[in-house]
Amino acid sequence: MSRQRSKKPKPRLSPTLFVADKQRAAIGQLESAILLWFNEADPISILVLASRAHDCYHALGKKIRKPSWHQEFIEKMPCSFQERAKYIQDFAKHGFKDLDESTPFDTTYAEGLMLVSIDRHREIFGRLTPLMGIYLARAFSEHPTWTQDPQSLPKVLVDSGIIEDVARGSRKQCFDSFYALFTAAFAAFPPAFHSGSPPER
Repeated sequence: MSRQRSKKPKPRLSPTLFVADKQRAAIGQLESAILLWFNEADPISILVLASRAHDCYHALGKKIRKPSWHQEFIEKMPCSFQERAKYIQDFAKHGFKDLDESTPFDTTYAEGLMLVSIDRHREIFGRLTPLMGIYLARAFSEHPTWTQDPQSLPKVLVDSGIIEDVARGSRKQCFDSFYALFTAAFAAFPPAFHSGSPPER
């Protein structure tokens, strides 16, 4: 049996050439979703990016026996539950799916997927990015019941002393006011300070 030909593109070398891998795909899509979220942009775009990022993190984690606990939970549920959970993702991704219909969905699902992806990023790679850090702080300020213990946040956030402040104003105002501070705080602390106990499941 002949070896199946690779379907990878083979573009010529040029200034526009970008080499993608799963780590870049995971981080890039997650951080793009976070930026859209802070700018209060289109919820469907945020969901699609968040779900694709989560898929990448699940695959990267599963390879080293650190899969997404959310994905493993979904896979244990009945098929009908899995189909409903995935419906809005497929609706947005596939142009001809229920073309003439509309569908409601809860935007907090994308927010939750981003949190799971950040949790996986910390387990797989250790050090979070400042963008992930400010998202964690703001998301938990909007959804305080999502974490019971402030110590479940990365230590760099707890030690920075600005967690309470990020709850003020709109998301965009939060980002404009605090992203530079988070960047400086993350740079000032060694990698060990970026760890933390994963949120309770």
